[in-house]
Amino acid sequence: MACSSIRPPLTCETSSSCAWLASNRPESTIRTNRESTMNTALHRDLARILGEDGVASDTETLVRFGGDALGAYRAFRATSQLDSRAAAVAWPTDSGQVTGLLRYANSNRIPVVPYGAGTGVMGAAVSADGAIVLNLQRMNNILDVSAGDFTARTQPGVILEDAHAAMKSEGLRLGHDPWSRPIATVGGAISTDGVGYTAAAHGPMGDQVLGLEVVLADGETIRTRAVPKSSYGPSLERLFIGSEGTLGVITEATIKAFRRPESRVMRSFVFPEFEAGFEAIVAMQAEGVSPAVMDYGDEPAGGGAPEATLYVSFEGFAAHVETHVAQAESVCTRHDGRDGEPGEVEQYWRTRHSSAERYREEVLNSPDPAARRLRRSSYRMDYLHMALPISQVLEYRRRCALILEERDIGVREWSVWGRPEFFSMLIVDERGSDAPESRNMEQTIDAVLTLAQDMGGTMEYCHGIGLKLAHLTPAELGSGYKPARDIKAALDPNGILNPGKLLG
Repeated sequence: MACSSIRPPLTCETSSSCAWLASNRPESTIRTNRESTMNTALHRDLARILGEDGVASDTETLVRFGGDALGAYRAFRATSQLDSRAAAVAWPTDSGQVTGLLRYANSNRIPVVPYGAGTGVMGAAVSADGAIVLNLQRMNNILDVSAGDFTARTQPGVILEDAHAAMKSEGLRLGHDPWSRPIATVGGAISTDGVGYTAAAHGPMGDQVLGLEVVLADGETIRTRAVPKSSYGPSLERLFIGSEGTLGVITEATIKAFRRPESRVMRSFVFPEFEAGFEAIVAMQAEGVSPAVMDYGDEPAGGGAPEATLYVSFEGFAAHVETHVAQAESVCTRHDGRDGEPGEVEQYWRTRHSSAERYREEVLNSPDPAARRLRRSSYRMDYLHMALPISQVLEYRRRCALILEERDIGVREWSVWGRPEFFSMLIVDERGSDAPESRNMEQTIDAVLTLAQDMGGTMEYCHGIGLKLAHLTPAELGSGYKPARDIKAALDPNGILNPGKLLG
């Protein structure tokens, strides 16, 4: 992309006239010109590493790639950081260019913010002032799919849907199937250790990673062996899974590819209240019933009475599927569950990616994604994803209900996804305040997340920490916070990688 047209600094014939200009020019103008000069020099240096079409520093591009799907309505105390402005956007095409860029940035103490597709919801890809946005979208090659090894090797910018299509052509499939599959990248999914619809069968994205190539802050490249297990510990690739680009930049990943099942049967069961369905889920796990998909949430019935619906899918050989479906029916019946409508099951599965498809059309493909993100903001809603010991889930839900009622925060849904430990809620501020300065939601969210930590759980199992929850990281890690910070300091001593996120 062409360099932006930036007015050069004013030149003066005499030192006295320069002094007059400096003393009478508004400070904002002086600062803008200084930044323009610095950005021009940075653009020139990056172009030497990446080529002229591999860097941009115009305002439109900086704004476009300056954030992700975290809007002011959910950022709360981090809202001011959403206005941070990077100095340049860089598009490397291979790990060698990433190495060159990071060596340059580290030597000059320039922050670097890795950027996948900008679809994360916690602010992990929000820019930092003066930073280089390391946009990995051009590193989008699928390097190998091996039906014999049941693996795929990709660059980080590969869209999950494209990875799935490549595997499908070899009779395999991607095990990570989040709502964002049409728009999110392999690198982003690994960096947040995301969870998808088939997590009950295949686990989160991190469990599907076999090996990684990672470039560290100083430009050194490490490659871990792409095997299911080694007796050597600690596992180096686990350092970078879920680290949100704060410890290194993933430039290649070898991930598992799974056999396509002979048979798949989806069912739904409706329960009279949340507790009954949750107990059925726990009973299924205790009795060895193994769904590939498990999605459970309460929904208002026609008369306003609470009901909860469980969607389950069973996959594998036909005989295996038949046995598990029959056992699931038995368990759900014992817990007052009744069959759901087949049409609703079909619609649920067919539309599972519809939110991502709408986001792609309404935001990512719009002429001004940043403005579209802003227009989609609402200060009244948030969704939270905690993981707790199974024995604590119902008590946690009860105590959260009391906290939310006291603060006039309504619950639109309680849900469990993938595993009985994975508990979520969709909440709305009933006071109707749209003001970003209103702290009711912020304080309430901190209260329920802290409660999860106090009850032996974690504050987020699905989307990462990002800017939004970074302030709760010390409480999350407890006595492990200092060792985690020591690891960060060892791998990124100058603190250039994604500052302000996670441990940054």
